[in-house]
Amino acid sequence: MTGVPRSRWTDHAARAVLACVYFLVVTPAGLCVRLIRDPLHGRRRGRAPSYWEEPPDERPATGEARR
Repeated sequence: MTGVPRSRWTDHAARAVLACVYFLVVTPAGLCVRLIRDPLHGRRRGRAPSYWEEPPDERPATGEARR
């Protein structure tokens, strides 16, 4: 490995900078996405008793099925 040797202070400073970037950029961006839309569809719709959604029936017709 070439270049300037790293010290403990450099490692700690790099971790602190990365933590600041995460909490100042990534976390607010994720919160904004959660406020704007529901990517996992976790909110209940109206008075629905559960989160269950019927899966689409994608079975092929009998004549189209192959072994």
